[in-house]
Amino acid sequence: MEGAPREQIRERYGRRCGYCGVREEDAGATLTMDHHRPRIRGGGEDAENIVYCCPRCNEHKGSYWHETDPPHIRLLHPRRDDLTAHIREEKDGQLTGLTPEGVFFVQRLRLNRSPLVAYRIKPRAEQRLDDEVNALRRRVHELEQRIADLNTVVASTADEIERESM
Repeated sequence: MEGAPREQIRERYGRRCGYCGVREEDAGATLTMDHHRPRIRGGGEDAENIVYCCPRCNEHKGSYWHETDPPHIRLLHPRRDDLTAHIREEKDGQLTGLTPEGVFFVQRLRLNRSPLVAYRIKPRAEQRLDDEVNALRRRVHELEQRIADLNTVVASTADEIERESM
């Protein structure tokens, strides 16, 4: 690649797929370099045209370019476009397009494929478990404190009984 160095692109995208968000560590490998505007459609090697992405998203995007290929809907760029204005993640992990571009982006890249939905749900499930563990730890601490308080009362009562029995 003649343009921006690969490492610079990887860092720019936080070592995640610019399209679906999968991290390198979870993919088990470095990802690929996609020309957002394909070279065969006039795209260059400049860093702004390169999207760090997983092989599956690269495959699904293919050489699509809205100016030449039907349905002539612009494919969102993960760094230039505010994806949150076009796409919403539902509670079930599915992505919903909010605009025609968002709908097309989700469909073209097949962003609701089951492994990605599971990938999006996993952090929420882990967070719920962490919250439950923390709540249980707080409750155990409260119970330990209550036991300590009761032990103090029992000891005080035993002392009082002993003093009165003399």
